[in-house]
Amino acid sequence: MKSTTQIVKVIGIAMLAGCATSRAEDWADKFYVHTDIGPAFISSRPTTSFGFDPGAGFIHKKGHFRADDGLRGDLALGYNLTKSFALETEAGVIWNSGPSIHDSFYQIPVMLNAVYQIQFSDSWKAYVGAGAGGVISMTHSEVLDYRFFTPFKYDDSDWSPGYQLEAGIKYALSSHAEVDLGYKFLDVAQYTYSFRGIIREEQVSNLVTHSPQLSFTWKF
Repeated sequence: MKSTTQIVKVIGIAMLAGCATSRAEDWADKFYVHTDIGPAFISSRPTTSFGFDPGAGFIHKKGHFRADDGLRGDLALGYNLTKSFALETEAGVIWNSGPSIHDSFYQIPVMLNAVYQIQFSDSWKAYVGAGAGGVISMTHSEVLDYRFFTPFKYDDSDWSPGYQLEAGIKYALSSHAEVDLGYKFLDVAQYTYSFRGIIREEQVSNLVTHSPQLSFTWKF
């Protein structure tokens, strides 16, 4: 009788362990990694500058932020809550140069995204998504003033709340791998930079970055 009871216990434990393992595998199978890369285009946006010029006194002027075309890359870890709906944590880097050869501008978006997918067939599906988070920016520029012997260097960083929208179409290479062509729209509320030089402070509002991207997804 004892041996029969022990056998039943062992079978019960094995069944529970098997169910737990199966549930753990099902849970892990819902994770995926998504990476993308593509050009980045920044729309011209108004700026407000404050400063002091020894020859002209205090400065308060308005202008426009301009940058050359650049590059954006992102890496995201996602989880499929359902077949159609997923959540992602995403971090990326956006680099733009110009308009001077000494100018460079970086943005580092860190976002929480919600993605909705529409299945067309076993291989094709479309998606739309929205995200919100924070964006860190770093700017560097050099301005030559012939009244001085060396150019003014303007370096600073700031962060701001931002949001993004995305859409695209995916093609399944296998049960684990997908490629897609998509588009991302990033809008940042405002950057405020403080400098040492004639221009002491500059504000850039509602900076928008457009980025068509080629992406790859690996599903576990």
